[in-house]
Amino acid sequence: MLSSIFFVSLLLGCASAQTAALSNVTTAFPSAKIVPDVIDSFTPNSLVNVTFTDSTTGQKADVIPGALLTMEQTAAEPALFFEGVGSSASTSGTFVVVIVDPDALTPQNPNEREFLHFTGGNFTVDSSTGALSNSTPALIEFFPPTPPAGSDPHRYVVLVFTQPADFSSTAPSLVNDSTPRPSFDLPNFLQATDLGTVLAGNYFLVGPSSNSSASPTAASSAISPSASAPASDGISISMNLVTHRIALGIAILATFAVYSL
Repeated sequence: MLSSIFFVSLLLGCASAQTAALSNVTTAFPSAKIVPDVIDSFTPNSLVNVTFTDSTTGQKADVIPGALLTMEQTAAEPALFFEGVGSSASTSGTFVVVIVDPDALTPQNPNEREFLHFTGGNFTVDSSTGALSNSTPALIEFFPPTPPAGSDPHRYVVLVFTQPADFSSTAPSLVNDSTPRPSFDLPNFLQATDLGTVLAGNYFLVGPSSNSSASPTAASSAISPSASAPASDGISISMNLVTHRIALGIAILATFAVYSL
């Protein structure tokens, strides 16, 4: 009986953490002016967790909305983890991932908004890990953040959409290897491909390299982590952590069962 109560409590705790994380990112987007700079509205029912692995040190960095990362940390393509929150959310089906920078060339003068860092379709979710992976080549491969010297940190926005049935036939004519990355017309792309509402999103900040002549005024008030208050409360949950907690609960439940025999 005690083991069952513990397991139920564990599951409820995971659900509560997911709900808090969803609330955190939902609030962070308008606070960081991603709404309306990138998208008109943001009411996600799922989470996309972003993990970078430093190609030099091998250290991992899990993105809390508004986290300030370095160019070195974000040089390699990130791993993405997707999880539905609430009864209306689903991790089944196929998804599209888009990553853009609305602050190019600089937040002070974003005359190359948006800079397209990645677009790919045919993403599916691994049921055991929550990892998002695509079964076909990306429309345009990942390009790492490279904010210029003297710039304030840029916002890098990760968006996940449900993939429409005809996306694989319509999207390649709009985005491909020859598509200019600067001044990408995201609203036109979303409309032309019928991508619809954003299911999940996340964002992080990257400033110029420390060995460049960057501006000493770290980040502008519009995009700094402090301007996005929810980002500072440290609420973040990755699918790996959820999986580990559930596995721990199952292991404890099994132990109680053995001792009760």
